Amino acid sequence: MGNTVTTTRHSNSVKTSLAINGVAESLSTTYAITIDPLDVESYERATIQIRNTDASLVYTAQVFGTLFGEPAAPATAAAAGSHWCQIGDDITIAVSSGTLKSISTTGLRQLCVRIKTASSTDTLDAGNCLVFLQGTI
Repeated sequence: MGNTVTTTRHSNSVKTSLAINGVAESLSTTYAITIDPLDVESYERATIQIRNTDASLVYTAQVFGTLFGEPAAPATAAAAGSHWCQIGDDITIAVSSGTLKSISTTGLRQLCVRIKTASSTDTLDAGNCLVFLQGTI
């Protein structure tokens, strides 16, 4: 794993951050963390975009958040662990498709993303899972 993170200050009052899955991630029917925990404490909005380049497998993604400072990443099995809570519903990414979801991060301290396939295995290429954060200074 490993995010590639770019933070930009646009003015005296606006900043953004872009986290991209920095390496290819092996996906299976068990969740894999694709975006490591991010510090979102000073951001108000997060937009997550996931691209599924496979022509036969559906992906399911989940976004997790926590108020705890820096807990370990959520488990990749069914339960996420007591420090992390799922934000919103499961996100379905159809074959050869993509999805875009925005959430409010006000009050969250950490956020991460995990993905699995409906069946079989696949590789999520580096750069196919992005989290864009927006905040005021």
